[in-house]
Amino acid sequence: MSIPPERVLLVDDDRNLLASFKRQFHNQLNLITAASGEDGIQAIAHDGPFAVVISDMQMPNMDGVEFLTRARSISPNTVRIMLTGNANLGVATQAINNGNVFRLLNKPVPKSELYEALIDGIQRYRLVTAEKELLNKTLKGTVNLLTDMLGLMNPVSHARSSRIKRYVSGMVRQLGLEDVWSYELAAMLSQLGCITLAPELLEKVAAGKALSESEQAQFDRHPQIGARFLKHIPRLGVVSCMIEQQNAHTVQLQLGTELTAGEKGILGGQILKVAIAFDGLVNGITGEVAEDAVAPLRRDPRLYDPALVQALAASLGGRKFKVSRLPIDALKPGMILNQDLLTHSGTLLVAKGQELSPAIMQHLLSSEENGVISGVLQVVTII
Repeated sequence: MSIPPERVLLVDDDRNLLASFKRQFHNQLNLITAASGEDGIQAIAHDGPFAVVISDMQMPNMDGVEFLTRARSISPNTVRIMLTGNANLGVATQAINNGNVFRLLNKPVPKSELYEALIDGIQRYRLVTAEKELLNKTLKGTVNLLTDMLGLMNPVSHARSSRIKRYVSGMVRQLGLEDVWSYELAAMLSQLGCITLAPELLEKVAAGKALSESEQAQFDRHPQIGARFLKHIPRLGVVSCMIEQQNAHTVQLQLGTELTAGEKGILGGQILKVAIAFDGLVNGITGEVAEDAVAPLRRDPRLYDPALVQALAASLGGRKFKVSRLPIDALKPGMILNQDLLTHSGTLLVAKGQELSPAIMQHLLSSEENGVISGVLQVVTII
């Protein structure tokens, strides 16, 4: 039987037990050991990820529940198992609620039972990571392609979504949130409902012009319309809720704790709200996005959650931009268009602030080949 490639971390203050397990499983598992909770955390932080971590309950300085709880915050996909010599309802409840353990095993545990639990843990890890990869790559890639296609019909809204996604990605990473893909997907689709609005209305919004009462009412409905499009698609319920909540009143959530699906929807909506407001202030991407553009958001903490505004500011800090003028055939995916691209007849083809994707690049090359566009374009590269 081949050894599974995934690694397992065993944490116990009994060094004799660690040595015994190493001997027993040396030709069955890729087993790493740590003699304390502190050493286990260091191993996860610097040598992870591990498919499974298994920890003794009774350890000095940091017990098993605290270790597994911290391990969960660092590596949420890792499967957690606890060993205990005094299993009781209180220990089990604490382990399940705080450490979200997969199995609770009583010591001394037979080798066959432990091995079976570890293999089950590895299988669960594979399922979780496969699902994450499906969502993060396959679903997200499909949505990217679809939004690119929609962007050819509505370049203004698509460019806005592209900019919003960049801001949201930076904020989510600053906050250390799980399921980054869901927040990014909500950002990409945050303007989906705008496809029902007249182009003239969208152009007024993009230009920052005043809207009539009826126009404002139409525009304010687009989050609900976009959310309805997605509501019944499997796996996109939370994303739909985020989009619907993008104009909602501020609700400050306790960050750093595990959020329910409903709370994720609210938080995602609040993140979108900050990102969208910031985009309106900077009016597209240039090489000079600075702290002063965040200042108006800081001045209204009842409307924009200060923690989220700070995450936005932190994500912008230290970024460097390179502005270039390049011919179309020298452009590369990931560059950001720093001007509106018009056809020779004056039709908007791609709007300022749009990140160039492979699909958009192909469209630009085809348009140039057909004589629709020509010349050099100003682009921004984040370095």
